[in-house]
Parts: sequence; structure tokens; C-alpha cells
Amino acid sequence: MASKKDTGVLRGAKLVKKATTSASASGILASPEPLKASLAKKMVLPNGEPISAGMKELLTTDTDWIGIDYDDEEAEIEGMSLEEVVEEAFGEEAVAAFGEAFEMLSEDVVYFNGEVSRPSCLYCGTPDDAGEYPVLQLSWENGVASIGGFVPFDIWVAQELGALERAKQIGDVPSEYAEFPKALATSNGDGRVVFTPKAGEASEKAADDEDEDETDDDAS
Repeated sequence: MASKKDTGVLRGAKLVKKATTSASASGILASPEPLKASLAKKMVLPNGEPISAGMKELLTTDTDWIGIDYDDEEAEIEGMSLEEVVEEAFGEEAVAAFGEAFEMLSEDVVYFNGEVSRPSCLYCGTPDDAGEYPVLQLSWENGVASIGGFVPFDIWVAQELGALERAKQIGDVPSEYAEFPKALATSNGDGRVVFTPKAGEASEKAADDEDEDETDDDAS
């Protein structure tokens, strides 16, 4: 478990508490649907690790805004692959454009299917010193893919809910928080905070599906 240190800026549950208070006042969290504290204490990520302090603070205030799927009987947040996130967000035609990212970022992710500013997911890789995992943000415009950010979950929530300045571009954070995405980009990737991945081939599963479709067409 990563050790915690005093960074001199608001982090974790305190930062998310500030964010949810701001969002309640602005109407973003007008009708919150909180998770029971007893369930939040047991809730784990797809990698089997407990949810972070920041995520626990958000979910015990509201589960609806962020749109995370979870099993309340098993107390597990549902995960998927990054490839599945790309297909969910942009369609199958975008998958190949993110090929390099799938190889580099191979751990499970948690897709945020809520009212967020751009397609985003939690990467269940290596957390930072505050115990927060990185959020990956994605774009696909005119056939060009972009991915990264590596913004710690608590900081990302604070930006999305209005407690910190919202990012104009992937990976943007206020200057006092600039060190954190860089650190997570190094511990989880190759140090690039945002990058355009090299296109790759379809996954073996996707290729098999295509072969099956072609076989069915030939048979008909």
C-alpha cells in the first residue's frame, strides 16, 4: 500500500467532500442517491483492493452522478477492459486507433457512465501516495485518438463537480496539483500524461468475432 504524505493541498475524502458540497449547492447533485456506509466499507475495485477514501466519500454521498456499476451483494465494483470502454464510448470503428494504449494500460478499468465532461474511467493499476487511482480520459475526433490525464480520482471529481477549475484539455489540473498526474503517468504508464496511441490490430477476440461473421455470411 502506498504511504501517505502531506502534500500541502487538499486531497482525498476532504477534497471530495468539498466537491460534493459545491455540487449540491449548484444543483449538480440535486437528488443524491447515497450508498450505505456499511456497504461502502466493504466495497472493492475490480483488482480486489478497497475503494479509495475519495471514492468512498463520493459514493456515500451519491452514486447516480458518476454512473458506476456495482454488485451490492458481493460489494464489488464492476470492471471492464480499456478496449471495451473505447467501444462503449466511440463505437467499434474506434478500437484499432487506441491499440498502443491497450498494450500499455492492460489492467481493469471502471467506466464512468454518468454525466461527466468526456469519456473517462478509473484505471485500477497503481494508486498514488494518497491512495487514489488515476482517471483516464479519452477522445476520438476525426479518426485521431487521444488518451491519458492520469488525474487522481479525488482531483478529477473536484474538477467535474466545480470545486476546482474544470479541465479544458485532457490532463489539465490547477498548478498546485500538477505533480500528481505526472507521478501517476510514470507509475502506470511510460510517463506521458497525454498521448496519441499508435494504432493496432483488433484484439484476438474481435478478430474471432469478425471471422465468425464472415463464416455466417458465406454460409447464407
